[in-house]
Amino acid sequence: MKFMKVSDEAYHEFKNFLDSCNMQNYNLKISYLGTNCSGPMFNIDAGKLGDDDISDKVKDINFIASKEIIDVCGGFSILSSNENRGKGLELKPFTAPPSGCNGCSKYNA
Repeated sequence: MKFMKVSDEAYHEFKNFLDSCNMQNYNLKISYLGTNCSGPMFNIDAGKLGDDDISDKVKDINFIASKEIIDVCGGFSILSSNENRGKGLELKPFTAPPSGCNGCSKYNA
């Protein structure tokens, strides 16, 4: 199942980042960490395919995520720094889970 969207520019920037971190392999698991006022938070780390996981290979990188996270988010894109208006690499869900946050003045105006 395809759940990752990565442009060539983002792929090269992300792979260079992985290489600079001396990654031993390119099996990367995406995990959901919860939400804050800015929206959902995710982690990408070395991982293995579990029983409830699916994978999507983009060139040399094998992305792994749980079926549950894919059901909620629909998939992910990685944006290069250039695609992200100079803000660095970003992992972005196709559909963001709601943050449920309405406590700060940003949302009470």
